[in-house]
Amino acid sequence: MFDSKNLVNPHLAGDSFFEKRSSRGILLLHGLTATTNSVRPLASRLGELDWTVSAPLLPGHGESLEKLSTTNWREWAAEVEQCWHQLNDSCDESFIAGESAGGLLALWLACLQTIRPKGLVLVAPALQLNLPNWKRQLIWLLSFFKSTFPKEKKSGDLEWQGYPEHSLKAVLQLIDLQNLVLEIIPQLEQKILVVEGGQDDVIGPGVSSLLQKKAERSEVKSIFVEKAGHHPMLEKTSQDYVLSEIVNFLQGS
Repeated sequence: MFDSKNLVNPHLAGDSFFEKRSSRGILLLHGLTATTNSVRPLASRLGELDWTVSAPLLPGHGESLEKLSTTNWREWAAEVEQCWHQLNDSCDESFIAGESAGGLLALWLACLQTIRPKGLVLVAPALQLNLPNWKRQLIWLLSFFKSTFPKEKKSGDLEWQGYPEHSLKAVLQLIDLQNLVLEIIPQLEQKILVVEGGQDDVIGPGVSSLLQKKAERSEVKSIFVEKAGHHPMLEKTSQDYVLSEIVNFLQGS
């Protein structure tokens, strides 16, 4: 159940939503520790164009860090798959877009044999984290002794909503999902748009190149925004440009 009192920017809307309009639809997936607030700017743009939009709040999100620490990636994936089928039952053409961990879930979903999205949009997808191996080992070790670790403070004008700290166990779940997705993405055949920020300190550089190499049967288009960080759809310096490029890709697909 969505409860914003434990979140940064609790006044923002962040719960699940489904908006039925035309027979063209999209599933929007937010990132780890975030809420659906992260994808609402894109939902608003597509709503103006009469798209049907589904945006689930992932299990363990929008409640408490304690709740997030008890969930695993399979629970996130199950929720995403269920919402996909709901969307697909309402639409003739369906797409998936995800930010960060949501991008990773979008890739996982698109690789399922029963799922055939017309295209994918991946914004700062967590296909590779900016974490050397020793840091991954440290996170694993620390997870036995503590549950959270602090985030770097976000810019005051960034309208991002989510938990103020990371869950160590949730990060380990994300890494497990990442390893699986890297194995299965050669199955992909869809058109893919990847958005990368030049100032992103969360995702490792060269994500689009990695995807082009792994998903050889897909047509991968990359947009690199030098001044953007990890949230190009929310950051004022990149928001309009990135949203316009995403909409153009979707409308033209």
